Amino acid sequence: MDNVLCGPLLRYTFIDHNSATWNGSILVVSRGSEPLSLHIQPALDEEPKAFRILSEHGHTFWRYNISVPQQDDDLKVMYELKDKDLDKESEADIYEFWVPSKEETMRILFHSCNGFSLGVKSGTFAGPVLWEDVLRIHKERPLHVMIGGGDQVYSDAVRTEGPLKEWAQDLSPRRRAKLQLTDELSKSMDEWYFNNYCKWYNTKPFSAAAASIASLQIFDDHDIIDGFGSYPEKWMHAPIFLEIGKVAWKFYMLFQHHTSPQGESNEDPSWVIGSEKGPYIKEYSRSICTTLGKRVTFYGLDCRVDRTLERVCRESTYNAMFDRLDKEVIKGQTNHLILLLGIPIAYPRLVWLESLLSTHTVTIIRWLNKIFGIAGGLFNKFDGSAELLDDLNDHWCARPHKLERNIFVQRLQRFAQEKQVRITILSGDVHLACVGRFFSKKQLGIPQNKDARYMVNIVSSAITNAPPPNAVANMLDKRNKLHKLDENTVENLMPIFYENPDGKVNKINRTTLPSRNYCIITEHSGLSASSESSKSITEERPLNDDSNQDDTDMIVAHSQSGGIKDPSAAAPFNGTTRRFALDVSIRAEIDPKSPEGKTQAYGFCIPTLDS
Repeated sequence: MDNVLCGPLLRYTFIDHNSATWNGSILVVSRGSEPLSLHIQPALDEEPKAFRILSEHGHTFWRYNISVPQQDDDLKVMYELKDKDLDKESEADIYEFWVPSKEETMRILFHSCNGFSLGVKSGTFAGPVLWEDVLRIHKERPLHVMIGGGDQVYSDAVRTEGPLKEWAQDLSPRRRAKLQLTDELSKSMDEWYFNNYCKWYNTKPFSAAAASIASLQIFDDHDIIDGFGSYPEKWMHAPIFLEIGKVAWKFYMLFQHHTSPQGESNEDPSWVIGSEKGPYIKEYSRSICTTLGKRVTFYGLDCRVDRTLERVCRESTYNAMFDRLDKEVIKGQTNHLILLLGIPIAYPRLVWLESLLSTHTVTIIRWLNKIFGIAGGLFNKFDGSAELLDDLNDHWCARPHKLERNIFVQRLQRFAQEKQVRITILSGDVHLACVGRFFSKKQLGIPQNKDARYMVNIVSSAITNAPPPNAVANMLDKRNKLHKLDENTVENLMPIFYENPDGKVNKINRTTLPSRNYCIITEHSGLSASSESSKSITEERPLNDDSNQDDTDMIVAHSQSGGIKDPSAAAPFNGTTRRFALDVSIRAEIDPKSPEGKTQAYGFCIPTLDS
């Protein structure tokens, strides 16, 4: 339809399990001030009405709230958008999505980094084609929700192709920090962010997925601009940087959450809203708590609004999270808590690189760059610090965040023990696939299925962006030591990549995979497996060379692995036979230049926490 600028975009909010009702919304951005008509099949008691979220500059954001009664089986819901001015016989656009049955846990797609960074060479990749693979799977075995782990859209080009180009090219970070915001520049930034969202959300095949799989997402820095929140205080308070945060928040709330940027009088019950406004984004943090079925609770922690160089989240934000989870997670009923953190929390340490990029050596190189133009690519275009430093400062294991991180992990462990719930963490950001894990040390003798400290961090990144070079992934693999979190807990990466996506045996690096990827997660709700089949699922495949095995690792936790032949790799079709376990299938791109976007699947399972 000519008057539709963007959409439809489908969002999931919550299920009322008492009335067995699925709730979500559809967003459409249209020209003018008249809404489109929306018709649902099977017919609802009341047709969804268009709610005007915002009208400006000749276009309007419309939200259609939808409540669908769940059935005993999966339900296909078809919806039709039509211009009210057209006659009844005219063609309309028809879409469909799936609502899970009353007793079913949702089939989950997890993705992150859905766009290209600056500097990715055109022609290296065939575009966002992994969404073709997603849609193929969705056609055969419909997915109920797609969880976005951050960087759903990339806004970095605002400084290379947008209204901040001239500002960013000023060689003096000090002058850039002091430049005052004008009304004209503010208007241009607003227009650029709006058009950037429309352009990306209208890009096929992603647009087809956004209209047919309900989204559930939390933002990260590239939804705003690279590194936002992790620069020094003086720079973050620069007038133009504050405006970047304001404008990016506006369109994040509108496009990704179908919500007014200032919030609404009748807030959606899935929101967990912070008690203090952010230092750079002058809004309250917004985390999300909902269910993905009766046995699975989801929590998406907003790790961006509170963020500074010295912290990830305020203590009040953590307290609000655990207060809400204490009410939502029911001991004996909730089997899994899926926690979304945009940045990996169980990941190889890079403190040595952080130290290097903060040394006097880099200061000398910076001076040479300023005078002679040497090593220009080493420094970012904002405050002049080393290019990688903002990414490292973002990480949980960065020196300023490490204590906060350890306290958070220990608090999660105590919560898992108290509620007898298995906690699984989802993360993106790093443009490769890996599986981090925390677990009890060997000396405690706790089997994995009874280990409340056992928490897996699934890292799936990026569904669209370019992966790092093999050398970087191999370096991270070499840093995969058995780290001590505290006197009871150790952590490392799980080996599952025994073959490369092209099928060749991987003899060097089995823990970090530098290929574009996404992840599918399903729950097995069938009968319990026999002890023999359970053993075949959890034990690590034999290695030709196991000399790198650490015999101080706890044998059960450390021996769990997976790979191409693991039953869970087939998710969302079949998988483990362990009752209520989660099947995890990381799907990695085989040929980055193929328009088909076909993937190789690597699987492993996550058991429930037994008492």
